[in-house]
Amino acid sequence: MKQYSKKNRTSYLSGLAAILVSTVFSVVLQFFKGDVLDAALAGETTAAVRWAALLLVFILGESLFYYLYACLAARFVTGCTRMLKQDIFKSILRRSYVSYKQHPQGWYVSKYTNEADNIQESYFQMLPLLGQILLKVTFVGAALFLLDTRIAVLTLVLLTTPLYLPKLIEKQLQNAQQEKIRAVEAVLTRVQNWLSGFEILKNFSVEQNVFQKFGEANNRAMKAMYRNAAWRAKSQLLTSLISYLSYFVILAFSAFLVWRGDFSAGDFFVAIGMIDQLSYPLISLADILRALISIRPACQSMQRFLAEGDTPAGTHPLRAVHREICYDAVTFAYPGASRPILQDVTYTMRKGCRYLLKGPSGCGKTTAVNLLLRYYDVDSGRITADGVPLSDYDSTYGCVTVVRQDAVLFHDSLRNNLTLYQDVAEEKLLEALHAVELDKFASREALASVIAENGANLSGGEKKRICLARALLRDTDVLILDEPLANLDAATAARIEDLLLSIRGKIVLVVSHQFTQEKLRKFDGVIEFHAAAEAPLCARRA
Repeated sequence: MKQYSKKNRTSYLSGLAAILVSTVFSVVLQFFKGDVLDAALAGETTAAVRWAALLLVFILGESLFYYLYACLAARFVTGCTRMLKQDIFKSILRRSYVSYKQHPQGWYVSKYTNEADNIQESYFQMLPLLGQILLKVTFVGAALFLLDTRIAVLTLVLLTTPLYLPKLIEKQLQNAQQEKIRAVEAVLTRVQNWLSGFEILKNFSVEQNVFQKFGEANNRAMKAMYRNAAWRAKSQLLTSLISYLSYFVILAFSAFLVWRGDFSAGDFFVAIGMIDQLSYPLISLADILRALISIRPACQSMQRFLAEGDTPAGTHPLRAVHREICYDAVTFAYPGASRPILQDVTYTMRKGCRYLLKGPSGCGKTTAVNLLLRYYDVDSGRITADGVPLSDYDSTYGCVTVVRQDAVLFHDSLRNNLTLYQDVAEEKLLEALHAVELDKFASREALASVIAENGANLSGGEKKRICLARALLRDTDVLILDEPLANLDAATAARIEDLLLSIRGKIVLVVSHQFTQEKLRKFDGVIEFHAAAEAPLCARRA
């Protein structure tokens, strides 16, 4: 996390400068307090008033510069947290699709919320406080030496004793913090998964069962949070007891010096003020060290997470297909599978033509598409674009648009769902909506309307056609439609079929096992996938 501190060092250093000035005012006014008391006891009214006036000026100066420090410290903390959360989201987006799917969505949400907030609270917020306290201890300690060396040495020896406690219980603090993070992460992950299937939970009437499971997971998380808080409380209790005992010893020794005549009443008053200014910062310093020690594993874990997503964007993507894409004796098996899902698959798709991949579920149609998208590398054979192997490219996203079976729509305006936050002329948006027969949405008012998450306020056909319109607007050389007719009524499916068959000028690859039989002749090629009774899954040209 040091990289974020360095990037926000201007705010940090400015804050230290402000707290330095505030500390100087604070130390000097302690001496003014003693001068006011001594002048008052001596009956020197004029001197007492003068010292009191200076005291008020320095109190005001201390308060104003402390306020400035607080503002600059807040800017440092928010700046570091903003950059961290930006990098977390960037790390997620930079992952490959296959890498991203290795974890549930709740796991990523936990990184962005729970873990980032813990780092903010126990690391970023502690750094300005650490600088503030170290400066205060340095200046107040120096001033105490000027007042009386014996008091200064006794104070520093006794009041720094609690600083060693966090190191003695370092492992317990770290384990408790990690246990809390894992438990909260587990709850967030499960809640995210359950909410993603909200309709199913309602349909099956299992709310009570899910609530019971949530209660169990939530109880585990709360117990972990309690254990973490309990360890911190134990450390804080020992720190406070030792600090107050030390404070009592120093106070007794200062009173003894007054009794012996080595201290005036004003000196005693100054000494107590100085000791107060040291005791609380040193207690706080123990808390800060405890927080920094306990958060260290979380910071290391976050660094690994950010590094996992720190893969450079493709430097050599496939941007265009001018002639054809060929599958040449392609064989592929998923890791750990007993046999290939594709074996010796060979076919050619030419630009300007439309192709249908058909066959029963599980025969490898979607796998063939995922190989084209470079989600996996073939085991043998090769896939080429205009004669160049796809393995020579970092990705094929630059020239391929894919529309999956499940319509993906965001809780945002129709315009943003179509453009995905890119600049597209409104005329093109209206043309695309007309092309997919969504005339009722082809207006400026409709483009501004809000679509619910995953299109919950739309029909299945409307969702499919909005996704198709979005794909047409992108206008890439290859358009893949994966099961575009799934879960549609006959009339809507027929309209979608006609729309797909009307697309020209690109490689159109439709993956479906339910296309109307009489419309198959309108495809330039039908590639049928099937499973032989005793052989691996394969494909043939129909």
